[in-house]
Amino acid sequence: MRGHALISLALLLSVSAVHAEIIAPPAPDPEQTLAPETEQAGDTQPMDEQDACLLRAVRNAPVDTPLSTLKEWCGHDTPSGRQRNEDALRDRLLLEENSQFNPFVMTPHRRNYIMPMSYWSNRQWNDPTKNDSELNPYEVKFQLSIKMPLVTQVLDYYNVYFAYTQVSFFQVYNKEQSRPFRETNYMPELFVTRTVDWQFGPVDSELISFGYVHQSNGQDVPTSRGWDRLFGSYVARTGQYYWQLMGWYRFPENKKDDPMSPRGDDNPDIEKYMGNFELTVARPFGNHVVEVMLRNNLRRGENRGAGQIDYTFPISSRFKGIFQVFTGYGDSLINYDDYENRVSLGVLLTDTL
Repeated sequence: MRGHALISLALLLSVSAVHAEIIAPPAPDPEQTLAPETEQAGDTQPMDEQDACLLRAVRNAPVDTPLSTLKEWCGHDTPSGRQRNEDALRDRLLLEENSQFNPFVMTPHRRNYIMPMSYWSNRQWNDPTKNDSELNPYEVKFQLSIKMPLVTQVLDYYNVYFAYTQVSFFQVYNKEQSRPFRETNYMPELFVTRTVDWQFGPVDSELISFGYVHQSNGQDVPTSRGWDRLFGSYVARTGQYYWQLMGWYRFPENKKDDPMSPRGDDNPDIEKYMGNFELTVARPFGNHVVEVMLRNNLRRGENRGAGQIDYTFPISSRFKGIFQVFTGYGDSLINYDDYENRVSLGVLLTDTL
C-alpha cells in the first residue's frame, strides 16, 4: 500500500517539475543584449534586456501570438493589475499552446496539489467489512490532473483533448491500519474545446467545451462506485470575475438483479446527491486566486448539493499554497451520499489562473 502511495506522489511531483517550463515568460539572456544607448527613461528594466527578451519571444512563441502579449512577457507596456486579472485565462491558454506538443511537458488540466493536512467530518468507510471508528479524521488529499492534445484546429476552431484526473485520500497518519489509501477516484475525459470571443453585454465569452467523462473508484462490489456522463461547459468573464457553468447528462445503467452482482448500476441515486450542474466563480488578485464552486440537483423536495471554496496564494517564486473548504455531498465517490465537511491546507503545484 505504501508503494502505491509513493508512486502516486512521484507522479504528482513530476507534473509540477515539467510544468515549470511553461509558467514563466522568456528569461533575459545576458549574451543577447543591445547597445545601452537604446535605454529609455521610465522603463521597468533597461531597453537592451527588454529587446533581447522580445527577440527570443518572437523566435520561440507560436506564429499567431499577439505582439501585445510578447511585450507583456518582457516588460514592455506592463499592464495594470486589473488588466492582468482580466487576461489571466487567455494567457494560460496561450502558454499551454506554446508547449502542448513538447514531448517533455505534461500540460495541467485541473489543479494539481498535495494537501498534507486535511480534516474531514462524518467519517465512514461505507464498507461492511470495516469499522468506521478505525478511521483517522486527519488524512492527506492530493490531486493529479493532466491533459494532452489529440487533434488541433479541427474545422479551424476546435481542439480535441484527452485528460486524466486522479484524486486520492491517503490515511497516512493512521498507523494502526497500516496507512491505507482510503479512496481514489479516477476520471478520464475525452472532450473538444473552442476559444470564443462572443460579447453579450458585459459578458465576455472565453471558452466552450463538450465531451465525455467517466468517473469511478476502481473497486469491486460492494464498494464499487462510478458513472458516465456527457457534459457541456461554458466559460465567460465579467470584469475580473471568471464564470464556468457546466451541466451533464448521465448515461443510464441497468438495475442490478442482485446487490452483489458486478453487473448493473452500483449507485442508481448518485444524481440526487452529485446534482445536474456545477457553477464555478473565480477571481484572481494578481498571483492570488479565490474560487467558489456550487453544485446542486435542482430538486425542490430533496434538494442536495455541495459548495467549495479554494484560496490559492504564493509561498515562493515557484510554488503556491492552497486552502480549501468543502461542505455537502460528493467529496469522494465512496461517500457520495454522506454529508461531509472538509478543511484542507497544502501546496499547490499548478493553478487554474
